[in-house]
Amino acid sequence: MEKNTTPDKTITPILTLANKVTLARIVLIPVFIIMLLQGMHPWPAIIFTFTILTDALDGFIARVKKQKTALGSFLDPLGDKLLMFSSYLTLAFLGKIPLWMFVVILSRDILIVLGWVVMYILVGSIEIKPRVLGKLTTIFQMTSVWLLLLGLAHGPVQALLIITVIITGASGLDYIIAGTKKLNTLYT
Repeated sequence: MEKNTTPDKTITPILTLANKVTLARIVLIPVFIIMLLQGMHPWPAIIFTFTILTDALDGFIARVKKQKTALGSFLDPLGDKLLMFSSYLTLAFLGKIPLWMFVVILSRDILIVLGWVVMYILVGSIEIKPRVLGKLTTIFQMTSVWLLLLGLAHGPVQALLIITVIITGASGLDYIIAGTKKLNTLYT
């Protein structure tokens, strides 16, 4: 009897095209930060714009090519969090935003990660599902950074930064409430 050596095309490879795009975005973060710290205008804005586009592209590729993977579900939000964390930290370091804004953004992400860890410990495994306010937060955070990188730091951009902080805080509360409800349903 002959053994079939043809690969099974129904199995999605771990490193899909969408995951490669996400990894490229993550790899560009240190390049972006170095250029931002070195004041290499306009390169940080160009690289940041590219990372925003790849954030949209990886999700599109995963949906169209039906390449959603557990790795992609982990890497995509990780890439967003790393990009936002490093961007806001660097902007605070450079004095482009107040340090307290960075602390609010960092605190929300720490709460989300800690909440996920607690859920994982208590439940064994937990699916990471983005929330509407979470997606909105990412959009506002990315837009704020992008406008600051373009050199727009007055008037409407300052108002946008305040709105971004408010949405970020609301999103953190939303994740806490959703996690608490999930735990209550599991243990009642």
